[in-house]
Amino acid sequence: MAAPAPELMDDVVEEILLRLPLDDPSCAARASAVCKHWSHLLADAGFLRRYRAFHRRRAPPRLGFIYDAGSPLARFAPTTAFRPADLDHDGWKPMDCRHGRALFRTSASAVLCAVSGCDHGGCHGGPFAVAFVANYVMEGEEEEITSPTSAWLYSSETGTWSAPSTVRHHNAEPFPKPSVLAGDGAVYFLTWHGRNILRYDLRKLDLTVIASPEIDDDDFENHLLMTTEDGGMGLARLVSGHSLQLWSWKPVSAAAAWVQLRVIDLDLVIPGDAMRPRLLGFAEGTDMVFVDTTYDGAQVVQQIELSTLKVTKVLDECYASCVLPYMSFFLPGRQKGKLPPSAITL
Repeated sequence: MAAPAPELMDDVVEEILLRLPLDDPSCAARASAVCKHWSHLLADAGFLRRYRAFHRRRAPPRLGFIYDAGSPLARFAPTTAFRPADLDHDGWKPMDCRHGRALFRTSASAVLCAVSGCDHGGCHGGPFAVAFVANYVMEGEEEEITSPTSAWLYSSETGTWSAPSTVRHHNAEPFPKPSVLAGDGAVYFLTWHGRNILRYDLRKLDLTVIASPEIDDDDFENHLLMTTEDGGMGLARLVSGHSLQLWSWKPVSAAAAWVQLRVIDLDLVIPGDAMRPRLLGFAEGTDMVFVDTTYDGAQVVQQIELSTLKVTKVLDECYASCVLPYMSFFLPGRQKGKLPPSAITL
């Protein structure tokens, strides 16, 4: 009887596992099932750091899309073999997705990593923060038009919310579309009718209102926030169903102003038999926007790469008003959960 093959040394095993492909999470799942030792190694925080460092020149892969399917009802459409755990509650609307975390709500909110200097390649298990913005009517008030809008910041490290920062404005009600985390240390939210943008400074915990470029009421829903090449806050707006306007906000002291970067005629980009498109989402840290178009009564989501105008179909028969690309390094052992009870009451 032949002697059993000698076990591989840990260093050799790790060198093998480090080379698992980013865009095929099933490889990590199968490797984790080989034995308990490999499973523990793949779930180790130190290995995850080395895995990210090994692939540091590549952005985290896109594992799929999170979108609202009405009611609201969250859905995940995979683009790889990755499958998340099922949600254990209905009626939660997907609101934001960043740094490997997805945030669902039952007003506007944003999720972000709270680790200083993090590369955000796989910081799922570390501390995080949630920026929450809501508009409400004070008791005894009859006019909602001047009702206050407040912002809070939740810290997972302390389990508490910050004191609110409040503004009163005739149009500062948050619009339920994804936020943008810009390089100036602030998170930005759209407002209804698109006339204003809310800026929440994460260092000063200060909420302010920025006026948007002039907008036609007929197109108020067809706009979304994005990041520009220099990491600033930008705005994409679809006018008259085909003219995609790209804007950049330049906050230079008192001379803060909007600058129009370019205008793209989507009639020249999207096939002519498609019906009027809508803006659904933006991949933060890239130049890709997502639009939906209708072909023969079926809704199709397409990705437009703004630098090259390359169009790629990413979802078929997806009836959604918002699409969030989920980008993350995946290894077995990731978790999900609700905010603790102490985080629910502001």
